[in-house]
Amino acid sequence: MTSATLSVASAAERPRRNYEMADVHHLASRMMLYLLVFTAVSVVGFPLFWMVLCSFKPGGELYATPPTFLPQEWTLQNYRDLFVQTNFPTYFANSLIVAGGATLLSLVIGGLGAYSLSRFKFFGIAAFSNAALVCYMLPEVLIVLPLYIYVVKLGLADTLIALIIANTAFTLPLALWFMRSYFNAIPVSLEESAMIDGCTRLQAMYRVTIPLALPGIVSVGVFAFNHAWNEFLFALVFTSSERNKTLPLGLATWIGQDNIYSWGMLLAGAVLVTIPVVLFYLLVQRKLVVGLSEGGAKGE
Repeated sequence: MTSATLSVASAAERPRRNYEMADVHHLASRMMLYLLVFTAVSVVGFPLFWMVLCSFKPGGELYATPPTFLPQEWTLQNYRDLFVQTNFPTYFANSLIVAGGATLLSLVIGGLGAYSLSRFKFFGIAAFSNAALVCYMLPEVLIVLPLYIYVVKLGLADTLIALIIANTAFTLPLALWFMRSYFNAIPVSLEESAMIDGCTRLQAMYRVTIPLALPGIVSVGVFAFNHAWNEFLFALVFTSSERNKTLPLGLATWIGQDNIYSWGMLLAGAVLVTIPVVLFYLLVQRKLVVGLSEGGAKGE
């Protein structure tokens, strides 16, 4: 075989080796990505998995040394005691009312406000938008006392309405800022076309703008619900009676009592607190992912 033939053969082999090396690098990068994802999911998900397993263990097995991974004796006694010996159903209903009310108000008020900021031009609109974002940056501990003063003056102390208003006031600035970016990305010409066809501005907003901005609205709704569902400070300051406590406050008071409730009941309560949030995320997962990705692109 001549040197020219060898050169041609080596030249023909070079692209194939390059493709093979590219495939190896691609496979290695994919495996590294899967390993990182598995590690992250394990770190985040294992405590939740362990909490669920422990909620089905009897009291004596929770304190066993060394601990058992799977329950040796599966039991629902912790859940039965939770509903019989505590006011958990009342806490659960209060949290649903507060989270649902705060989410609804945040979406309605924030949506109308964000639409106004996006579609109407008036003096000081930029300053107002920046002020709304600054208000969201303030921590709850700085605004809880001024809000409590207004709550007392209005006669709303120790009521669920006070918690709904407080949670709405905290999430509203972000709702305004986030939904405004979605409305800005929707062409005004679409609404103008609808109004030419006979729609009023409100009808055009309802039939054209809101469906297009639905991913952003869902993202804001998830954030508002999650915050109100897990909120503790407002509930601690604004409520004092047992009938108006929410789940985070109710679970926290069990630990601080002299006659401490069993850890099995506490774990069962934590599982039931987590379920509504997980179900809510699963129901809106597709819209939430689209909303977050589009929001990042529009924010740029």
